[in-house]
Amino acid sequence: MSDPAPSLRFDRALAAVAHRGFNLSFVVSLALLLGVLALGWSALWLDWAELVLGLALVAEGFLLATNWREARRLLVWRLRQRRTRATLTARVVWRLASPALQLLGVAWIGAGALTAALALARIV
Repeated sequence: MSDPAPSLRFDRALAAVAHRGFNLSFVVSLALLLGVLALGWSALWLDWAELVLGLALVAEGFLLATNWREARRLLVWRLRQRRTRATLTARVVWRLASPALQLLGVAWIGAGALTAALALARIV
């Protein structure tokens, strides 16, 4: 059984924001892991970009870690929309998605706060 589609306009908007924020945070996380944002360039705009991306990571992490207004359920619903296979393995994976997203949210809060703090230190 799949979760029903959100009926309220706010829930649909939150699902879209959580999904886009998840994708952005995933890309920023990959960039941080690869060291792209820590190359040591001295451009001021890059420091501002790091600050903004760090704060975006914190916001998405907060959304997922606290499950504000069922954001994790809405994100899982949005991610599952395009997947039609309903095997037993897929069901187990989707059931584990919410706790995994909560842990990912906590990690994103930490990574985003560290990135924003380092960028702010370079700006000031």
